[in-house]
Amino acid sequence: MGQSFLEFAKTGLYKAKQNGAEHAELFVVKSRSFEVELKNHRIDDMKQAESSGVGLRVIKDGRAGFSFSSDFRATALDKMVTQAITNSHYSDKDEALCFPTPANRYPQPAFYDGTVKKISLDEKLELARETTRYAEQFDMRVKQVERSCYEDGEVEMWLANSNGVCLHQLGNYCGLACLALGEQNGEQQSGYGMDSGIRYTGLSAKTAGEMAAHRAVQMLGAAQIDSGKMDLVLDPMIAAQIMGIISSCFSGEAVRKKKSFLADKLETCVASTELTVIDDGTLEYHMGSASFDGEGVPVERTVLIENGVLKQYLYDTVSAVKAGTVSTGNGMRSGYKGTPHIGTTNYYAAAGNLSPAQLIAEVGYGVYITDIMGAHTANAVSGDFSFGASGILIEHGQLTRPVRGITIAGNFQELLKQISGVGNDLTFFGSQGAPTIRIADIAVSGK
Repeated sequence: MGQSFLEFAKTGLYKAKQNGAEHAELFVVKSRSFEVELKNHRIDDMKQAESSGVGLRVIKDGRAGFSFSSDFRATALDKMVTQAITNSHYSDKDEALCFPTPANRYPQPAFYDGTVKKISLDEKLELARETTRYAEQFDMRVKQVERSCYEDGEVEMWLANSNGVCLHQLGNYCGLACLALGEQNGEQQSGYGMDSGIRYTGLSAKTAGEMAAHRAVQMLGAAQIDSGKMDLVLDPMIAAQIMGIISSCFSGEAVRKKKSFLADKLETCVASTELTVIDDGTLEYHMGSASFDGEGVPVERTVLIENGVLKQYLYDTVSAVKAGTVSTGNGMRSGYKGTPHIGTTNYYAAAGNLSPAQLIAEVGYGVYITDIMGAHTANAVSGDFSFGASGILIEHGQLTRPVRGITIAGNFQELLKQISGVGNDLTFFGSQGAPTIRIADIAVSGK
């Protein structure tokens, strides 16, 4: 579609200008997805889908207008232009509105594996079955693997604007998932496991299957503990989840509107010196990598927190203008039906120097957290949070017995400063990652 898109873009930009738009932008997405789900080693569900569409943004008289369509005919383009111009009349005037100009250089990290779409259905099915087998064989208490899934897909996009930006990129993903059921003395627990990435050869059925099985059996026989202050050690998946909760607090727009507890704290200590947080869209073969963001700005490596000191916020083009700075390449889109918003690329807490075993060995009494609930209730403005949690009790540096029915409450501003150790096991879950993280003296409510 390369050459045809160029002609389509030229036509769209020309028609938008003809209808009174000072600036215009076309964003085209073409995607393909495949998923197969197994139950009892047999296909239970299989889905394959393709979609494509275009989004049009215009700026007229300092107001933004937007429209979209999955129809690429000339008559549909005319309607899109008319609709976008009309919609701009109902938007608030904003002198900061603008589209980026072409950059001198765009990073070219590898984020596409062309072999994925060449893999046969039989091979994909066998990988999902292998995931099931690893889960079943992990522990005799795994009584059933409720499902194993394989999925992959491609996303191709083109972007052009009236400032001369004209870009194209193609990416893909693939992944395995597994849900296992553990049982002991009439009690049942479920566990979820996954492995995902860009490269098919990097997928591990062992990782996904054994993760699901381990999580299914590790909480069997869990009980509450007494309330008190104690150290917590966060499993990498939980650490990534908690770091993901505060990712919106790095938004330059949220900071400008005072809707982030990190507002007005640049170059101040906001966390333990153990913590460094990075957003990096240039990593090789990572799911959040790209050449440019949803506005056509080159992606970057942005250090957000360095050894506990807040160094930078994330910006798209408009929020950067309002802050008197430049975009960090974080204008993200969820598809052609929406406009850009500030988001992360590959967002992660950097690895430390201690092994998970060392982090646990230094805890006299605490909990290794393997699951949290209620993460959506956290308040990004104040930093207050309250999570339900479960995990494994730590006594004298040893994991002893499973724990559930506890509540962790506090404030992120304090929690970040109470980090007392960071593991060397950085693990990515999709485009977010973290190592094992230890936090000192956290209030835990139990029985």
